[in-house]
Parts: sequence; C-alpha cells; structure tokens
Amino acid sequence: MALLRLFSVVAAALPTALYVLLFWWVDRHEKEPRALLLGAFVWGAVPSVMLSLIIESWLARPLSVFGQGYASVVGSTLIAPPIEEVAKGLALWGLYRWARAEMDGDLDGIVYGAVVGLGFAMVENIFYFWTALEESGLSAWATIIPVRALAFGLNHALFTAFTGVGFARARYTKGAGSRRGVVLRWLLLAIAVHMAHNALANAGLCILSLLLNWAGALLVLVMVVLSWRREVAWMREHLAEEVSLGILTEPLYQVLSSRERYSAVLRRLRRSGLRRARILIKLLRSAAELAQKKHQLAHLGEESGNSATIDALRQQIIHLRLKLYE
Repeated sequence: MALLRLFSVVAAALPTALYVLLFWWVDRHEKEPRALLLGAFVWGAVPSVMLSLIIESWLARPLSVFGQGYASVVGSTLIAPPIEEVAKGLALWGLYRWARAEMDGDLDGIVYGAVVGLGFAMVENIFYFWTALEESGLSAWATIIPVRALAFGLNHALFTAFTGVGFARARYTKGAGSRRGVVLRWLLLAIAVHMAHNALANAGLCILSLLLNWAGALLVLVMVVLSWRREVAWMREHLAEEVSLGILTEPLYQVLSSRERYSAVLRRLRRSGLRRARILIKLLRSAAELAQKKHQLAHLGEESGNSATIDALRQQIIHLRLKLYE
C-alpha cells in the first residue's frame, strides 16, 4: 500500500511538471522570474488547497442533513468552484499587488494563473488517488489516475488562467472601479467554467465535460497565439529606436521583429557553441523585456520606475552584445 501511495504522488507530480514546462515554454519572448513562478505554484499547492478544504467543509456541513450524496453533489457543483477559484486567485492578486511589473499582458496572466492551478491540481489529484485506492480498490485507482492526471490534467490550469488574464488586463485599465470590474468578470468566467465542468461530471456526462474543457483550452491557445503576435508587434515598434541609438544591431532587430528567434539561436549554437547560444538567448530576452517596458512607459508612465528599468536593460544588452562577439 505504501508503494502505491508513493506511485500516486509520482503519477500526480510527473504530468504536472510536464504541464508547468509547457507553460514556461509558452512564454517565449521574456520568461517570468522563476522565483515568482515557484511562489505561484506553491500557493496553488498548499495555502489555496488548505483554504478551500476548510471553507468548503464548513459550508457543506449543513447540507449533510439531506444525505451524503446530495451534499457531495451540491458541494462540488455550487460551493467548490467559487471557493477554489477565489483561493487560487489570491496568489494572482498578490502578484498584481506586489509584482505587477512582471504582468506585461494576457500571456503573463495565463502563465501565472495556469501555474497556480497546476499546483492546486497536483495536490488535489494526490488526495483523489489515495481516496480511490483506500475506498474503491486497485481497479478504481488504476482508472482514475489517467483520467485526472491526463484527460482532465489541465482543468485547474485552464480555470485560473482566465483569472490571470483579468489581472493582466486590469493593469492597462484606467480607474479603480473599472479595474475591479475587469478582474471580477474574468474571475466569474473561471468560476462558471469550473461549475459547468463539475456539473457535467456529476451528471455522468464526462465526454461533454471533456469537450468543454478542451474548448476552453482552445480559447486559451488562441489567446496565447494572439499574445505572441502582439509581443512581436511591440518589439517591431519599440526596438527600431534602439538600432538608431546603437543599442541593437540591425540583424538582431530583424530577428526580434520576426519569427526567426529559434533558428537564430540554433545557427549560433552550430557556429559558436553552447556558451554563445546561451548569451544570445539572454540578449534576445533582455531586448524583448526592453520592448515591453517601453510599451508600459508609453501607456502607464512611471508605474514601477520604467525609465530606470529601460536604462538598465540597455546597459545589459550592450554588455551581452560585447560578450556575444568577443
């Protein structure tokens, strides 16, 4: 039994690690700080799970007088989704409050929201796997693992990604009331999709639930692609000046304002080795961050010391260029 419990943990953690790497890769142009991503994941895995368990148990207790089955269905359909999405959303609120400079647009909101959701899903899956093993035996345990870890493995990532988009868009929204409205609308979307998923699952309509989830995933994918294009447009607009200032070379600008980043890195790897290829990657990411900070300066002003950050990034790019060609 102990070995199967350990395998349950691995079965929950391994797909989660792959999904986290997927969302890390999705953030192509300017990676988010690993410390913030780790913090988002840990919040999803520990505090948000504990808060949800405590509040859901307290709210569901009066329903037990109508029977355990009724309490379970009502609890999972009407109580759990809002409680869990708010608990996970607290991490995004914290990022928005104290590290908002890292939320450059929809893509960052998606990444942070998904990572919070993946932390929550991993711990929840471990609980489900252990419960199935203890209460229903080996057959149920072997069935639930691929269903929850693979088929429905991105559920919480999808739900909380919507909340993340709300916080990311609030950054560029004027007026405190309007910002709260933007966040609330996207949080309500996350709750609604979560409720619909649980309702369909409780009704035994797992195929419809799966279709709903993957339709939501398709919507997120469309938003990711649009974000990629938007970021390239920012680089094309804001980095042209850097060529005239001598910060960037024309070839580097062409790479940044096109879709040739990966091919440029591979060419550098073949010609100059791993060390120079890694320097080029850092240079490209610094330049992408420079474009984003110039975009923020144009639309938000000196929100988080943007001018000072821009100057520091320019110096960093010059330093990396010297290392690249030394």
